[in-house]
Amino acid sequence: MMAKYTRNIQGHQVSLTLIEVDPNHVKLDPTNPRIGFSMRQLDAHERSDAASSLLLTSQEDTEALKRSIILSNGVQEPIYLRADGRVAEGNRRVVALRSALEEFPGDARFTKMPAWQIDAATPEHVIQDLLNEIHLGSVRGWAPYEKALQMQGLLAGGLTEDEVAERYRMTARDVRQQIAAVEFMDTMYFPNTKDPTDPEHRTKFSYFLEFHKNSRLQGHVQNRATLPEDFCRWVRDENIDTGARVRRLSKVLDSEEATQLLDTVGFAAAEKYLEKHNPSEHELYALLARAQNRLHEMTVPELVELGASKSRRDIFEALRSELDSILEMASRTKKVS
Repeated sequence: MMAKYTRNIQGHQVSLTLIEVDPNHVKLDPTNPRIGFSMRQLDAHERSDAASSLLLTSQEDTEALKRSIILSNGVQEPIYLRADGRVAEGNRRVVALRSALEEFPGDARFTKMPAWQIDAATPEHVIQDLLNEIHLGSVRGWAPYEKALQMQGLLAGGLTEDEVAERYRMTARDVRQQIAAVEFMDTMYFPNTKDPTDPEHRTKFSYFLEFHKNSRLQGHVQNRATLPEDFCRWVRDENIDTGARVRRLSKVLDSEEATQLLDTVGFAAAEKYLEKHNPSEHELYALLARAQNRLHEMTVPELVELGASKSRRDIFEALRSELDSILEMASRTKKVS
């Protein structure tokens, strides 16, 4: 198995050779985005192949990948390997295959795996560009947190924000927000969780990205110095547990009372308070407000259609009758109370 081909990566010609390798004879990449945070907590001499293997093995999807490899009678999709034997792409496949070999010692299906060996003359930044192209076009691509870590690595490697943005098909501002969200999680969120290595934490990256993208939230940061720390605690304690709640957080922060409820009880209690004390936050009154605005914006052609259509006028008449009836009942209730 010695097939060769050359791939054009951002104007660089990368020579690749298809070989077979023993999964125990390659070296895992300790900078892999899936385990990057956990590895950075270790001293340099502790960032070993064994540590990388342990962290990757502990992830739930690695066990599922192992079962898939067993059912497929081995690894079918080649990994990418640097010339020095370090895995560039496919670290989980290596770990999963090693695990399959432990379960089935000596089984020829799991003693070898295909690998594209990258030519030794290829600069590391070009290898990173290669990985970007692989994952941008892959259904198995990096998760958002891991992709942002990769952007961070490219900037650290000397690329500009504009160059990174071009590779990821976004704007330089998007890149800055992605990096800010990663640094926010790494410096303030992970260290305050019970188990910073828990992969579940990384799934909340979108919350931290929204925090940085939301201009109203950033405005609140100016007036509430503890907001970043508070936000991390609310996410950790699941007071904020959906991206939609992050988007609605600024309305809660507009009210000191609602913010206190969020801090002590939870997001649902804070929103109930707002609905009670601010009618525009209640679903019914928000709907009525939108309807009022839409009616105010009716165009001349729409008014002409209304005048010419009895069925349309019937809808308006029914609405007016219902509103009159509700307002009358509300007035009576007020007199009784």
